[in-house]
Amino acid sequence: MIKHLSIRVSWHDNKWNGAICKHPSQNAYCLNLPRIYADKNDKEEDKIADKHWSTLQQNQLPPCKAEGASFMSALKYNRTFQHPYYKPNGKDVPHNALKPTTISVPPFSSFAVPFWWMLRGNQNTIKEQYPDIPRDQNPPFPSSWVYTYQTQEALLKRFFEPIKENYSLVMYYAKGANPVDEDSRRLIVGIGIVKTKSKILKYETNADYTYPLWDRLIEHGIRPNETSSEGILLPYYEYLELPEDYVLKTKEGKKNKQDLLNEIKLTLQETASRQEVIDEFTYGSEHVNDSSALVVLGKLRSIVERIKSHGIVKDLWEHHIQWIDRQIGKVKESMGPFPSFGNALLALGFQYGHLLEEDLRNSKQLAVKDNPWDAWEDAINGIINLQNKPYASDLPHFRDIWLNESTERKNLLILLSRFELSDKQIKNWFDSKTRNKLGYKTTDAEILENPYRIAELDEGDLENYPIAVETIDNGLFEDKAIQGENVPNKPQLVDSPLDQRRIRAIITQVLKRAAENGDTLVSVNELTETINTLNLQRATVLPVNYIITNIEFIKEQLNFINRGEIQALQLEKYNEIESYFRKVLIARAKRALEGIDENWEALIKRVIANNGITFNGNNPKHIAALADQVTALQRLTDRKISVLHGPAGTGKTTVLGALFGCKTLTTEGILLLAPTGKARVKLGKMAGGEAFTIAQFLNKQNRFDWNRMKPRFTGKEKYKGEQNVIVDECSMLTEDDLYALMQALDLGHIKRLILVGDPYQLPPIGAGRPFADFCTFLDNLEEEDEDFEAYEALARLKEVVRNVDGENSDTLTLASWYSGLKPSKDADSIFQKLGSNELLNDLQVTNWEDEQSLITKLNGLLIENLDLKGEKDYVTLNKVLGVEGYNVNTDKIEAFQLLSPVKAPYWGSYNLNRTFQQQFRNGLKGTVSIGEYQLGLYDKVIQTVNEWKDGFPGGEPYQLSNGQLGLVKDTRKGFANVVFAGVDNKVTFGYKSQGQADNDSSNLELAYAITVHKSQGSDFDFVFLVIPKTGRIISRELIYTALTRAKKKLILLVEGDTPHWIINLSKPQYSETAKRNTHIFSYSVREEKHSIPYAEGLIHKTKKEGLLVRSKSEVIIANMLVEKEIDFEYEREFIGKNGQKRIPDFTFIDAAGDIIILEHLGMMSLPSYRADWEKKLQFYNDNGYKLTDNLFTTTESEKGGIDSIAIEEVINKISKLI
Repeated sequence: MIKHLSIRVSWHDNKWNGAICKHPSQNAYCLNLPRIYADKNDKEEDKIADKHWSTLQQNQLPPCKAEGASFMSALKYNRTFQHPYYKPNGKDVPHNALKPTTISVPPFSSFAVPFWWMLRGNQNTIKEQYPDIPRDQNPPFPSSWVYTYQTQEALLKRFFEPIKENYSLVMYYAKGANPVDEDSRRLIVGIGIVKTKSKILKYETNADYTYPLWDRLIEHGIRPNETSSEGILLPYYEYLELPEDYVLKTKEGKKNKQDLLNEIKLTLQETASRQEVIDEFTYGSEHVNDSSALVVLGKLRSIVERIKSHGIVKDLWEHHIQWIDRQIGKVKESMGPFPSFGNALLALGFQYGHLLEEDLRNSKQLAVKDNPWDAWEDAINGIINLQNKPYASDLPHFRDIWLNESTERKNLLILLSRFELSDKQIKNWFDSKTRNKLGYKTTDAEILENPYRIAELDEGDLENYPIAVETIDNGLFEDKAIQGENVPNKPQLVDSPLDQRRIRAIITQVLKRAAENGDTLVSVNELTETINTLNLQRATVLPVNYIITNIEFIKEQLNFINRGEIQALQLEKYNEIESYFRKVLIARAKRALEGIDENWEALIKRVIANNGITFNGNNPKHIAALADQVTALQRLTDRKISVLHGPAGTGKTTVLGALFGCKTLTTEGILLLAPTGKARVKLGKMAGGEAFTIAQFLNKQNRFDWNRMKPRFTGKEKYKGEQNVIVDECSMLTEDDLYALMQALDLGHIKRLILVGDPYQLPPIGAGRPFADFCTFLDNLEEEDEDFEAYEALARLKEVVRNVDGENSDTLTLASWYSGLKPSKDADSIFQKLGSNELLNDLQVTNWEDEQSLITKLNGLLIENLDLKGEKDYVTLNKVLGVEGYNVNTDKIEAFQLLSPVKAPYWGSYNLNRTFQQQFRNGLKGTVSIGEYQLGLYDKVIQTVNEWKDGFPGGEPYQLSNGQLGLVKDTRKGFANVVFAGVDNKVTFGYKSQGQADNDSSNLELAYAITVHKSQGSDFDFVFLVIPKTGRIISRELIYTALTRAKKKLILLVEGDTPHWIINLSKPQYSETAKRNTHIFSYSVREEKHSIPYAEGLIHKTKKEGLLVRSKSEVIIANMLVEKEIDFEYEREFIGKNGQKRIPDFTFIDAAGDIIILEHLGMMSLPSYRADWEKKLQFYNDNGYKLTDNLFTTTESEKGGIDSIAIEEVINKISKLI
């Protein structure tokens, strides 16, 4: 059977033209490929930038020569191969006779390497399909790869045999993040016909034997701007080179650069698309089957149409469209109407399903377009003679089984075989017991009536992606080019992309993807907009009001919300969850408990003393903080559910310490829970007891689905152990997490559920923001509200107690700007101090312009702050990381951490890790390849998934958590053996090298640098934070989370001439949390994709167009100014006489052109706030500003109440001046 071919290429900034990158050191998007990560030399490549490989010596060729980076080269060049096992001074192995072998690479060619096929661990799977492959021998050294010449050659022959010259397609793809899409898993960059494939290439040798090269030359037909072209290179580079402010006017409206890039990117992870296609674009090169090729070609055609309509790039686009149409027709000729016939027989229980189908086709009993179920009935009834087949004796038994099935059941299995599904997926849907166990509540009859129910309900698992709408489409739309005469019958037949069954399924899958990205509901307008831009094989453009017109049918499975001007749809699951939260959280927050007779003040002072801190009874700040914390403890213990929150440095740890010391609580029992392994360890240490991750707790209650890696909402029994439950780091909890936890607890038994966290940190990865929503709801309650009693469940700490030598922490002062709260009155002085490190205490700031200056400055700062003697001071570095002789003190692994917003660009964690290794770990021996990385002795690493893993010695299983940090204790026999923080340092966990395989499933990464998301729940003595000017995912919460990770010192590396621009990121419109759509306590939903929802308390929207402010009080003031038609600016920078800068709340210009300032004073009851205002007032006085003259103030009560009449009087005074 003919196959198509995928070939992985590294990202290249020069159109894969066979030249060195234009800016090699700034292209870090190639570093996720192991061979490039290990061998790329930025300095050497920068010297020969833009030079064609044909002009270079072999030792000058970049490592991307092995990753297809020259597949569009119009010139030939030479590449010399040396067998990786060739070690003349090493073991005496046959490969030492192999000579360096030079291959001439023709123009428009690249090498294909089928890594998956060459892995020893996959040979049993391969032999099931190809039993004639010779058995391999064990290599004389540790290796993941097949060893013998015979096995290698047979595998290579089998792999490349189905690739037909001038017929098969070759599809070039980039793996991982790239400049087009930072979240991409796969990006198709070009597709062409396979013009030629070389014979199996072999090494030159000094012996009478040789070995094959795994690399095989493939010449493609892509020739841009030539009528002879038989392929397409997508014009990503031309679009990336557009100015950042580029706008194209189209009939759909104005589109910016990113909008246009989104329209032309060919990814394999579109909502409602067949995700299984991704598996054919992995491990270097793989086979691509016809159905997957058809998916890609269909998407490509739509994209080329868009490129043509944009008119930005000149090429023969109409010629390309005609070529695509010919390829689609050719692919369809090879396809049949029942692609999963063999898998359907396996699901029925007939284990020879594929062999039977192959025999029927080879014997001409079954043609491509025939109905195989007719042949099946002939086979089981003996009409077709299969007596000599190994399954012949089983056929009579299956005749009886088949006859015993009802017509409805047979039709269901036949229907399922029309879809491209695995045997497991078919069994999940054919076997009613399995279907019900999985929670797919539908019947055989309902599926036959509406097959799209499969796409609506299927959730996938670790083996299979969720079944996509596109998969169902391909089986139900009439297409005689594929189906011949075996087109579907009604009601299964779909004759329009607007079939309401199909559209509802698409809406459902859009809502599921939205939930993964944080939204629990989506507006009808945004749903329409999203569906209209999906790149599906069958373009789907919804007419105006389509969803509302068909709302009754849609409402049968989805929740419709019709409130105000914005209508929205929601998965029924989240309607149930949010309704539950609305009812239960409020009810428990209002329900008072009998107070605990405890001397909280004494407990707090004891905790403070135990932490080595002296309480000063004469310090107004200490007195206020103590009162704040006592009130918090009373509230936390007086309600059935309560919330402890506050910005970093306000003493949450102290309050928790006092709770753990309370005799009443310890007698009743305290269950300690946290969302991550890091937070679990931290909480357990704080309490001096055992804590569990929520997944661990749910697993013990049989309420965690490890197959789908998600919590279950049901189980046999509810938990009736301890009567008090404390959950830390609650900002990381999704709605699913919190709901599953509350369902698992016997809430009639649990006295107190205490939720602890910082709602200003990054929102959870997944649906909703339940902790932030609950905090905001409680915080916004007014005395006249019917639920005002619930306000007593809120313990919000306000007084920042963490300091540096008696002074306010500069790090926390800077962080306060990003907290979502209005900062203290003198907090704006921090932006003046950023320009001078001499003025800062626990904060250090530097600037960088490019990759070289970033790395140079970072290295210097690491040496300075870690007290290293230089870049090769391995001994001191090891001590910093906890290496003590042959042991590792795992408590010190978190001594320092480099943080970046993302992985891929040159300022991302990939490049920072690589340069750290090169500079501070240069010359590591005994490295092993794990994922993209080369790991050596004492390298810092991070676990990237939750999993159970055996620890050694002893083999006892431990649950390792996503984000858990460790150190490589030794490398031997192809394993990296790791010790982890939070686990006994005598226990190691082995990670096996996968060589240079394209292994997406590696669970370990290098971790000198990690992303900010990975750091959540951890803190480190020293944090080195890189902040770039570009990066679409940078948000207020990301900056706040990063700034609050440092315990001793934060070192900021900010792109640009000055760090002051980062204040812009503190504005409300940069809030990721506030942009989410949720519906627990208030109706918060975006009207359109790029708009910001109005969530009361999270986003403070004013009547002035586009103006968002930081507090409720400022909304009132701004709106009164708008109503009185007074022109003003919000947070306009004010520069004093000596150049010092401040940021007033409101600024006005009087008739003479002079500045008038209005400051709102929000928390004057706090000594620290009052002291800060006095400092700022002195600054204003020094610069000629006097109260009631050109400087005005408004105030609010201790509880946040505001006097509108008093504010109006102030505004009237200002009005007279301007």
